Amino acid sequence: MMFLWEALLCARMAQIPEQELRFVHARHGSPYMELSLPCLNQPWLDKDVEVNTYYRFYSIFKAMFPPDPPEFPALRDSLTDAAVHMLAQNDIMRGMTREDYHKKLLADEVMRGGFGETAVKVFCDMDKKEQEKLLSGWLNSFRVGSALPIFLDMVHGLIDDSIVYLSRENPDEILLYTGLKKEQKLEQRIAFLADTFLDIRYHVEVFYEHHFGIIDIGETMRIDETAIC
Repeated sequence: MMFLWEALLCARMAQIPEQELRFVHARHGSPYMELSLPCLNQPWLDKDVEVNTYYRFYSIFKAMFPPDPPEFPALRDSLTDAAVHMLAQNDIMRGMTREDYHKKLLADEVMRGGFGETAVKVFCDMDKKEQEKLLSGWLNSFRVGSALPIFLDMVHGLIDDSIVYLSRENPDEILLYTGLKKEQKLEQRIAFLADTFLDIRYHVEVFYEHHFGIIDIGETMRIDETAIC
């Protein structure tokens, strides 16, 4: 890592809240790098991050760090931290597409509880790639409304070892199979996807571990390994 925006991205990947990061002025930082880290190109991030504030922002910070000791060092450190946080956010925003910006707003709304407690739990249980997948589908659903194809895409991307079947006899019935064991977090995730991306008329029947039997398909008709629907 060399730049501020890399520190924020690293914090997000490590699920470190941005407000827990504390940026401090590096007294003996490298003139060739913005971040003053203990190890060159280290992949981890401490919550106290030393920054060479003169690297790109000399005009902002040149008067804040004179040779003489400051009269209010705690105030100066707090202002430095706040200013660097704002500059880092500008770095992130500058490289964002409109889609990325909307995803960020949506993620912030989810974490504030705007979509309910279940949404917060499911979202926090996902890794970064899964969160990106969910946010993309969510934005797509806002554009086109609740849609079965979006639900199918979300299930295939967010539920491992899953197959979705649509009933010929009842077009509003969906059969979902996953080879995973039934457990609370998985149940919660599936229910959340159904509630979020499907119209209320749909009914989802979920089968865990054991596939339901399909006539003439031997792999689904094994003794003691077949579910009954």
